[in-house]
Amino acid sequence: MSVTLTLDSIRLPRGTLGELTLRFDTGVHLLTGPNGIGKTSLLNAIAGSLPLVSGRMLFAGEPLDHLDAQVVLAPNSPPEMPWIRSGLLLDFITSLYPRSRRDAAYAGQVKQELGLGSFLDAPLGTLSAGTARKVLLAATLIAAPPVLLFDEPTNDIDVASIAAFLGFVAEAAAQRVVIMTTHHGGDLGVLSPVIHALESRAGQSRVS
Repeated sequence: MSVTLTLDSIRLPRGTLGELTLRFDTGVHLLTGPNGIGKTSLLNAIAGSLPLVSGRMLFAGEPLDHLDAQVVLAPNSPPEMPWIRSGLLLDFITSLYPRSRRDAAYAGQVKQELGLGSFLDAPLGTLSAGTARKVLLAATLIAAPPVLLFDEPTNDIDVASIAAFLGFVAEAAAQRVVIMTTHHGGDLGVLSPVIHALESRAGQSRVS
């Protein structure tokens, strides 16, 4: 199975990217570039939480439909809900993807290998930054729609969890588009990603 996400002459309301055209085929893609250029904004736009100024996004040749649960984002920081039980947040996110979410056995494996078992009953606000991030990574992997977005996924994560995460991503990317932002691709290089180096160019963006 092969899927394609296309960004056609899009402009974002934030960052220093100008007009941008990109194609993401099945597999892993890394977005790199300096702080403030708009990497996170680009992920938010693909996820549907940041409206475009202009341009369009296509999935499999059709307009990307954010109401059709085609995209999930693991953000760089958790939502401002410190009181919510971590496991409840994970379950809520995955409940939004009834057609694609993985089965209970896979979900249990993700939670175990990311070391979340003893933290799922804890309020989100009591978790360390790394553990909170792992909750969001787990939810994204389990939701498993055709497009998976990860914003700086390995920040604050222990070495064992990074290795487990990369294994899950490699499996998911065989049939999905996986897009990650990063400032240092060292950990992610084992995934043999396509690297999109974003640069500002006087109102028009270049991808090198």
